[in-house]
Amino acid sequence: MSTKQAPVNHPPGHRHTAATNAHQRVRLRKLHKAHRRWFAWASALAIAGAAVIAVMIGGRTPSSVQSGQAPDFQLASTSGQTVSLAEFKGKNVLLYFNEGVGCDACFYQLGKLESDGSLERAGLTVLPIVMNTTADVQSQLTRFSLRTPYLVDPTGATSAAYNALGTGHHANLPGHTFILVGPDGMIRWRGDYPGMWIEPSELAGLVTSNLG
Repeated sequence: MSTKQAPVNHPPGHRHTAATNAHQRVRLRKLHKAHRRWFAWASALAIAGAAVIAVMIGGRTPSSVQSGQAPDFQLASTSGQTVSLAEFKGKNVLLYFNEGVGCDACFYQLGKLESDGSLERAGLTVLPIVMNTTADVQSQLTRFSLRTPYLVDPTGATSAAYNALGTGHHANLPGHTFILVGPDGMIRWRGDYPGMWIEPSELAGLVTSNLG
């Protein structure tokens, strides 16, 4: 007696259904992979966005009104003269401590302040102060087509006297600090911007509201 089993008769659509199911399983696997890739991409984008927001939030220290006598200084200027704070008695002066050579954003900031003209119209004298040589700074003034003379503080003594060191990306350099000195030689306002930028119109509003 033969033990051979009779062939199984599948329904007419069985092979088509099996192929369809296999195709669907492959399609689902592809969809799952695509979803995983999309989720990874979305997560990376979210993290990057959070980082940008953190930089923007951390890129500026709330401005504040300062009190006290502004420390005097005598610094060489790219104009070829020696400039002291004392000679500006009776005038409003805005000191601009910044990283100087190597920080394109710092020079770009001054260029935008010059083209905006709000500070000049308000009668302010802007004195940028950096820890470089006059020759190195002059090359950048030419490069960025700046007309405002820079003061050089090679030892950092003046920057330290105004607590401007370490307010940006380097502990031994100024950050991006503006300090308003009134006609009486008193500090009237200060703003630290480690993000290396402030809109000229915003700066003009903050400064002019504290003029002496």
